[in-house]
Amino acid sequence: MSDTFATEGLRSFFHAFETATTAVDIDALARLYAPAILVAGPGGSQVVTSADLLRAIPKRRQMFEAAGWRGTALAALREEQLDDRYTLARTEWRFQFAAPDGASTQLTMPATYIVDRSDGEPRIVAYVMHHDIARVLKERGLLA
Repeated sequence: MSDTFATEGLRSFFHAFETATTAVDIDALARLYAPAILVAGPGGSQVVTSADLLRAIPKRRQMFEAAGWRGTALAALREEQLDDRYTLARTEWRFQFAAPDGASTQLTMPATYIVDRSDGEPRIVAYVMHHDIARVLKERGLLA
């Protein structure tokens, strides 16, 4: 795999991920995940099928909308090419919310991914959430 992917290709991949996530474009998101992925976070880890993960995305969006969600943007991307096939991508996502009092609230949350670049069509094979977003939203008074 060329070094070109390790820079512009990964950035393009995550911009496509950002666009598909914001639009809740399930078909576009399905193309960005491997058939089964490792999902890990503060509560532990499990292997889930991409179909199960994609079914959870609309529920996550409903939670965000209940918290006054206005948008999400890729704020930072750092990468480490692990080998010719896999890249570790450390990201930061900026979430914009309208607080109940009308004030704007911004959260920046890290997430780490392992991306398989072997087929020319990159796919996420592991996703690590570093914080429980629902808990953070409750702590900030954005969710009941």
